[in-house]
Amino acid sequence: MSDALAVFIGFLISNALLLDQPFASPGLKLGILSVPIFLAIGLNSNAYGRNALFNSVGATIRTIASLFASLALILFILFGLSILKQHHPSFLATGFLISSALIVGGRYACHKVAKRMLGTNPLSELIIVDGVPHGPIFDQPVIDAKEIGLYPDISNPAMLDQLGNLFRSIDRVVVACPIERHNDWALVLKSTGVAGDVYRHYRSVPAGKQASGLAHASQVKPLTRLQLWLKRLMDLIIVSVAILFLAPLMLITAIAIKMESPGPILFKQPRLGHGNRLFNIYKFRSMRDNLSDFNGDRSTDRDDDRITRVGRFIRATSIDELPQLFNVLFGTMSLVGPRPHALGSKADSKLFWEIDRNYWLRHATMPGLTGLAQVRGHRGATMTRADLERRLASDLEYIQRWSLGYDLLILARTFGVIVHRNGF
Repeated sequence: MSDALAVFIGFLISNALLLDQPFASPGLKLGILSVPIFLAIGLNSNAYGRNALFNSVGATIRTIASLFASLALILFILFGLSILKQHHPSFLATGFLISSALIVGGRYACHKVAKRMLGTNPLSELIIVDGVPHGPIFDQPVIDAKEIGLYPDISNPAMLDQLGNLFRSIDRVVVACPIERHNDWALVLKSTGVAGDVYRHYRSVPAGKQASGLAHASQVKPLTRLQLWLKRLMDLIIVSVAILFLAPLMLITAIAIKMESPGPILFKQPRLGHGNRLFNIYKFRSMRDNLSDFNGDRSTDRDDDRITRVGRFIRATSIDELPQLFNVLFGTMSLVGPRPHALGSKADSKLFWEIDRNYWLRHATMPGLTGLAQVRGHRGATMTRADLERRLASDLEYIQRWSLGYDLLILARTFGVIVHRNGF
């Protein structure tokens, strides 16, 4: 905000210097045009990344370079469109110099205020000591895992949910534990999507620096907070329109379910979502209420006698999934992401995470209504080990390749699959 204000004020001052009118048209228009382009280039060049908190000089240089690039781009566009006027270069040059000076001053002031408010470490860091000795630890929260009953049990969804909620607002976690628990703690950190390191014993690591621990939690790259915000914004825009458009269909479906069999219209079931945190997923009830499988211990097959006539139709057309639009609206799911599975889901008579420990890594991002696995045809019952492995490979590939454009492509392909499957 300080940088954006500096750029806009810089061009108003240019107006005052060159035209004696701070709100004259040339500088005002160039200022309004420059700010969004400048911020977009700055975000892309990591001028506002986490490292900017620890290297203010380098971040300021990248910011000024981003401003120069944005003004050069504007100059090129004006020239290319043959609308470059004689006064434009002088306004851009003056605006660049004044804005750069204001950026330096604004960042210096922000740095001083932030340091006074946050101390020497602006990150939210947590130290977990699990059964090893440690020396004195100052100015950082420390948890003794055994004292409060924490342990990296990857076969216990309730424990993973507890750890996921503990890490919800944490930027970085350092774990000190015996070597036999290193891999379990590293997997917990990776699947929760939090940056962290695991050591044999605690030793101080400079804030913001990547430590040289024995096991690192960085093999699966989680989405940054900015990426999560952008994804959330896209979800809210699309899902709001979708709910309004599909409301009549959902109302008709609810009436049909209620008329055919007694019981609630919606079926809700606990699932593990982003950061290994438990949430309730919503679906239109497709089974008889007294035969519903709350934990998902039994996979649904083609001739499942638990499914009602209405249920068979809404499952075949994916209408039963529509209430998950409200999961997206409430922020427990995204439109695109790995599909959340029932806690008791099995393949080859084994729980999913018993087949492959990397199963938990899919929780490093938001679960979705649809995903890469689904548009590749990996949907329906997961009966064999190969079924799970194909889905898991697609889910982890999606996390690594994520972008807003990729989400839109998967949504478009999902729509195509639904149209083709239902013969529209």
